Amino acid sequence: MMPPIEQVFDSRDDAPEWLRSSLLEQDGKFVFQAELAHEVGGLKKALETERKQKADAEKRLKGFEGVDVEQYQKLIAEREEIEARQLQKAGDWATREDQLKKQLQADLSKYKGQYDAEISERDAKLAMMQNALERSLIEAQATSAISELKGTPALLLPHVMQRVKIFEEDGDYTVRVLDAQGQPRIADVKGTPFTIKNLIEEMRNDPIFGRAFEASGTGGSGASNGNKAGGNAKAMSRKSFDALTPTQRMEFIRGGGSITDQ
Repeated sequence: MMPPIEQVFDSRDDAPEWLRSSLLEQDGKFVFQAELAHEVGGLKKALETERKQKADAEKRLKGFEGVDVEQYQKLIAEREEIEARQLQKAGDWATREDQLKKQLQADLSKYKGQYDAEISERDAKLAMMQNALERSLIEAQATSAISELKGTPALLLPHVMQRVKIFEEDGDYTVRVLDAQGQPRIADVKGTPFTIKNLIEEMRNDPIFGRAFEASGTGGSGASNGNKAGGNAKAMSRKSFDALTPTQRMEFIRGGGSITDQ
């Protein structure tokens, strides 16, 4: 079972508005925690809803630009017809006509500004939800692959996140591993995509990242995935390792320590 997503905010206002109702207050902090599979589905649904609302807002704006202007013109024409006879007698027709035009322009600008602001707000919310959805999808796949290969998510996940990107293909979201130029990596001459699991396997064989994986076996040298830590290398159980702080974990790995299942 994949671990739940957890994100901590210093205050409730620091969290996105759509997320605040799901926050739990713990030790003066506000924590969002949800199962990955359930949350990803919810994010997708919410994202589709926001897109529909944005489209509706744009449609209303177009309707205002077309229909409401005509209504204004009709009302202005009727009012001008009534007032024209009185204003012409006073010689103030030109002044009044200019006032009406300015008022019409001000009203149009006011309502257009309101709709523009609404659309901008929804654009920002869509971008925020898109980022949250992408991060959830990447973390779900990366955490699963790291766990399968007996790696340490706390150490490896930040590096994996820097090397992958979400692509939308045929209405669905796909995680792709990127090369140094920022292009999707290919696994073979057939053009097979280079998956997150391929990336984790590559990191397991790396002299540096390989230390963040459990030893493939036990021995006097304390070797792990081809990385020898020397005859005095330390061994630590998974339970003890998980109890360390992130800094202590990194120091243990850098010191050539190995993690066992016991």
